[in-house]
Amino acid sequence: MPITNFLSSTRVFDEFDSMSPAQRRHAKTYATGLVAASNKTVAGIAREVLPANSKRAINKFLTEYDGDEQQFNHELLEELQKHGETRWLTDGYIILDDTITQKTGNEVPGVGRFYHHAEDDIV
Repeated sequence: MPITNFLSSTRVFDEFDSMSPAQRRHAKTYATGLVAASNKTVAGIAREVLPANSKRAINKFLTEYDGDEQQFNHELLEELQKHGETRWLTDGYIILDDTITQKTGNEVPGVGRFYHHAEDDIV
């Protein structure tokens, strides 16, 4: 079933001065497709999200964006700060576990033999 409207959560892009109206449309198309389309490729998004112009237009937006990236990042961070779920905290932890990430060599910290439950094997 085709997606005929952008998700309401993409309205935030309308506030971003770092993008032209066409770029805002492509951003809204891509974000809507990532969330709602069954096929998450650029071609799939262009096919399923009917407000999309074309897969070429979305791909060009993603690969050749000529806007002010620093301003875009600033606007994005400002928006994230408005919401409790995405607001920065002064304390907390980020745990990165690369225990079963493939490593090679003898001098690399953390190299060892570990059981990988998903592969049911030693890695």
